[in-house]
Amino acid sequence: MEHKRQRVQFGWVGLKARKKGPDVWALRYRENLPDGGKKRRSVAIGTVEEFPTEPLARKAALSWLFSMNAEPSNGTTVSFGAVIQRYLAEEIPERPSTASRYRCWLKNHVEPKWRDYPIEQIKPLLVEDWLKKLNLAPKSKSHLKNLMRVLFNAAMRWELIPYQHNPMSLVRVKDGSKRQRQPKALSVEEFRKLLEHIPEPFRTMCIVAICLGLRVSEILGLRWRDIDWEGLRLAIQQAYVYGREGDVKTQASQRWMP
Repeated sequence: MEHKRQRVQFGWVGLKARKKGPDVWALRYRENLPDGGKKRRSVAIGTVEEFPTEPLARKAALSWLFSMNAEPSNGTTVSFGAVIQRYLAEEIPERPSTASRYRCWLKNHVEPKWRDYPIEQIKPLLVEDWLKKLNLAPKSKSHLKNLMRVLFNAAMRWELIPYQHNPMSLVRVKDGSKRQRQPKALSVEEFRKLLEHIPEPFRTMCIVAICLGLRVSEILGLRWRDIDWEGLRLAIQQAYVYGREGDVKTQASQRWMP
């Protein structure tokens, strides 16, 4: 009698040589059985002609896994680690700084704790207790809570869990929106003394930052063409982050400055 499949782990993609024809990308994964045992399985994803690189083959493999896991009739539950892997493959933000920050949080905090949990077993109080025990600032804990909310939204959109009120919105983070310390405002005299110790070109950057209140990425993204000499104004229209020029952080940030 054929058993019902339970949780399927995300697997490993590797090349499998063939005597005839192009090599094939194979997905190898573990399947947890109802009796508590595990079974190794392998499935061909496609040839190197169809998927020339491993990232392309891995993305196809994840789509195959999730199409199988999404069937509600086979008793399958999905691990949170598999949700994370699909999010990284398909939905990680394009902005380099945001993507880097999300990958860091996932690698260092979320995956080690939650990757082996079936997503249905991750409850608000469990997450709240986990955040309390992390040796992080309240603001960082709030960022982690928000990332968990994003992952649950993605899982609902992919129909891996029922549409519902996102359970992560029930998680509370103490002092998550409270500043740890009040910012210090420099007097004009203090600002002038500070500039005496800063060499160029950083001195000019500091003047622009203090006078216009721009982000570092916006200052680095400034070009001569952004200056309207006749109108005496400055266009903020691109940012420079992690060695790449791109859009400013928000639509409201794209503006003219007097």
